[in-house]
Amino acid sequence: MSVIWEFVKLNKTSILICAAILFALILIVVLKKAIAGGTKKKELKRAAADKIRDENLNHIILNSYQEKGKQNEIHKPYDVDYGYGAADNSKKGRQEVKDGGNQLMIQLIEKTELSARKFVLNPAKIIRIGSDLQNNDIVVFSENVSSRQCEIFSAMDKVFIRNTGEKCRTIIRRKKEQAIVDNRGIRLLSGDVVILDNVSYDVTII
Repeated sequence: MSVIWEFVKLNKTSILICAAILFALILIVVLKKAIAGGTKKKELKRAAADKIRDENLNHIILNSYQEKGKQNEIHKPYDVDYGYGAADNSKKGRQEVKDGGNQLMIQLIEKTELSARKFVLNPAKIIRIGSDLQNNDIVVFSENVSSRQCEIFSAMDKVFIRNTGEKCRTIIRRKKEQAIVDNRGIRLLSGDVVILDNVSYDVTII
């Protein structure tokens, strides 16, 4: 024991230096692990946030509480509140909706068996689509489309579509999924396709 104590006395400076170096090395390793762990957590949070955003886009248009084995069927979308209440079909709901100064525009590329037309319109002024030649912004030449089939409008810097017809269903296709538009409406996104009978419209929000 005395030999060890004498050794420590004689080499105290060297031992202190070694201990300091060892402590510094341990501290560096711990800090590296902490930094790596923090970076990994941030990456996981970003990945989770991206996944949630993607899921939310799909949940806007699809009812996720569908029965198993029916994933490819058309489903009714969630209700969407676009400023004056999702279920408000009063005169107020039919008036033009202005969105706080931002000039949103929508491009619709119509595709039929015979031709294709392109429309660039302002959804702040309600865009009406139907078979009536007089009272629509876009006229669809089809016996199975109502005189006023659907309306596209903007609210809160977003663009929505609602069904106003009876003859034909208004359908939105988003990627591989489809949803029926009702009179309460759902949000439109770039890349969506609006389907009226045998006519479709590719949607781009500008």
